[in-house]
Amino acid sequence: MSRPVPGPPPSRWTGRRGNAHAYAADPVAYTARLHHEFGPVSGLVHGDRRQVFAFGAEHNRTVLTGGDVFHTVLEYAIPARIRQARRGIGLLNMNGPDHRAARHTVTPSFRPQAMGRHAAVIARLAAEEVDSWVPGRAFDLTASMRRLTLRIACQCFFGVDIARDADSIGALVQQMLALRYFATPIRYFPFDLPGTPYRRLLTVIRRLDDALASIVDARRSAGEQPDLLQSLLADRDEQGRGLSDDQLVGQLTTLLVAGHETSSSTLSWALILLSQHRPDLDEVLDAAAGRTPEEHAGSTVLDRILKETLRLLPPGPNTARITVAPTMLGEHEIPAWCQVVTSKYVTHRDPARFPEPLRFQPERWETASPTRYEYLPYGAGPHVCIGAAFADLEMKIVLGAILSRHVLVPVPGNPVSREVGLLMSPKGPVPVVAHPVSAVPSRVDRVEGDLNEMVDLYGDERWRLGW
Repeated sequence: MSRPVPGPPPSRWTGRRGNAHAYAADPVAYTARLHHEFGPVSGLVHGDRRQVFAFGAEHNRTVLTGGDVFHTVLEYAIPARIRQARRGIGLLNMNGPDHRAARHTVTPSFRPQAMGRHAAVIARLAAEEVDSWVPGRAFDLTASMRRLTLRIACQCFFGVDIARDADSIGALVQQMLALRYFATPIRYFPFDLPGTPYRRLLTVIRRLDDALASIVDARRSAGEQPDLLQSLLADRDEQGRGLSDDQLVGQLTTLLVAGHETSSSTLSWALILLSQHRPDLDEVLDAAAGRTPEEHAGSTVLDRILKETLRLLPPGPNTARITVAPTMLGEHEIPAWCQVVTSKYVTHRDPARFPEPLRFQPERWETASPTRYEYLPYGAGPHVCIGAAFADLEMKIVLGAILSRHVLVPVPGNPVSREVGLLMSPKGPVPVVAHPVSAVPSRVDRVEGDLNEMVDLYGDERWRLGW
């Protein structure tokens, strides 16, 4: 017999909606609480049948690979009016045959033979960004990494360099992620009125759609190139019909957001963590010195740094699916149309798989061999990130390009904290100073902020979100 899912009581004054607001305000902290207090399956509230959280490798396997029952939630969670306002949808919004067909179209651009073309572009753009830094002068790390990875994504995927427009397009992406399609004020007050979050979201997505449509136009005038956009432009269905401009824009939105925001966040986190761990920093500086981009791409030292950063601070800490039929999770019956949330953040902190789980220890990856459901920074199952290999290549080349010339040190007095919307990133701005590798400061100030809730930077045995 099925048992009701455990969970916290509804908010005293606002009921279940108060719990939903608390989760939206800080998904990482709320999820950690559910995991520690209520076990492997928990509801947003006790007995919940609308939103359930499932923790651990086996539940990851069930939820993320069961594409017939567990659909990506964005197809259903985005309000109808927002879907109508958008020009098109992308991979993250698709399920079933449509998703498989669209994924098949873009796969060639992420195969190993395409990586060689990308490496040279990544190295060139990374060098240009590093050249723009003035040693000793503070700059915003998060803005720099977003600008760089956005240029890389557009050049590698779409054959267009958006150097002049990178900051403005990046700002639109940030505004869209911050507003979130399914945020409470948008879901419950979807009216196009001045001053409303709904109006702000409509304005942002229309501007972003227009910017991406201009990229498509520029790319068409540039002629055929062996890139992802060419694959989309050349795609034909059984009747010989190609993708409409709106469909192209929908796919570009997903690929652009997923292709730069996740990488920029991970690079920012990695550089911050390295600044606080001198032994790891010294090892990386030695591994990066005098190496070519190809050597950076194959560096085991850089690989370990990125794996550990993605373990501790995955860009998508939680992954939601929605059930399209009744199912079971452990001893609990889950009805159709229930949102089921899995958590990379929790999974990656299992002390049985990762001893001292809150410590930044890149050396653990010399021997660690978790399964794909115990360590899943890029997800798993039908919706596993199609660009994982590209992201790994990009981030290692960028890290190598930076650390062969500079060490970035956070400016004292500026806390480093998380910002969690659809993705988790450092809450900007994060001012840092670039120091030449020949003049690395002997002492670096500790960083403050809720990064210390997520990572045990200094071995001070603080209580960190229940761990």
